[in-house]
Amino acid sequence: MKTKLKLSVACGIAALLVGFNVQAQEKTFSIGGDVELDLTAKDAAETSFYNGGRVKLNATGELKGDDYFIKGVAQPLVPFKGSDLGYDDVYLQMGRSNWDVQIGRFEGIDLFPVGKDTVAEHAGGMGPYGTNAARGRKDSVIHTAFHLKPNDAMNFELGVMGAKNTSDFDEFAAVRPAMTYKAGAFAVRAGFESVKSTPAGGTESSHTGFGVGAGFDVIGGTVNASLSKKNADDDGVDTTSVALNFTQGPWGVGYITSKDDMIGADPKLNTFFGAYTVPLFGAKDASVTFAASTSKATDVGGVEGTDDKVNAARVRFNYTF
Repeated sequence: MKTKLKLSVACGIAALLVGFNVQAQEKTFSIGGDVELDLTAKDAAETSFYNGGRVKLNATGELKGDDYFIKGVAQPLVPFKGSDLGYDDVYLQMGRSNWDVQIGRFEGIDLFPVGKDTVAEHAGGMGPYGTNAARGRKDSVIHTAFHLKPNDAMNFELGVMGAKNTSDFDEFAAVRPAMTYKAGAFAVRAGFESVKSTPAGGTESSHTGFGVGAGFDVIGGTVNASLSKKNADDDGVDTTSVALNFTQGPWGVGYITSKDDMIGADPKLNTFFGAYTVPLFGAKDASVTFAASTSKATDVGGVEGTDDKVNAARVRFNYTF
């Protein structure tokens, strides 16, 4: 539930007084958030039990004119563990209905959606590549994106990220064009990224990558399939990843497979996951989700015969206020 303040300003009288036309404006402000608490059991080399989660606040202010808008968003996070505060989105966005510019900290178009991944622990320290290294939400990096929406079906995004001599990066530079197109029950997405990064006190690395995918609605749910490919420009690790998932109402299942191209044996990852959400006391704003995942990695680190397995289960409580 959100608390919203709304102010409409009619400028007809002022226009008569000063002798020129003034557009009508509408200002809105909303504040809300949600609580997310995780209880997790993980069976890897050792069995562990731990908790996590956060309280997220969401404050949004927006000014709308006849043919423009200006919007500001702030989402601070209070963790259940530790004492360091964090944040999700903090940005300024402005433009018109068919184009806009977004500046700050935010996430761009997701080129590798994984569905209901409440828990998806990957074995062997491996992680799939989703053409999302330059998607956004990086500390100490400014992110700017230009959005073009020529019609209701198509959305084009050009994202640019940069940083130099910050607490996290000596240098970070990335460009990421991406697009989505939806026609009825069918949707496609495609994108490319080029990233050059030097962590503070570290060594430079760079890569290019592309991602393509499609989704379609079927039997009351949504199927998503994605393919991403990373090419390391500095003799690093090339990665190919595929995701397939299905969500329908309160439940969802998914599968992720990934392969690293290394000198020696090529590590492979296979992860299956699923989740089911039920309301708490029948309330629409409170729920509990039961989730589990199982993952196996082979030839970890490029060493033939070195395998790893991880099983995990999670109970997630969520309350939106």
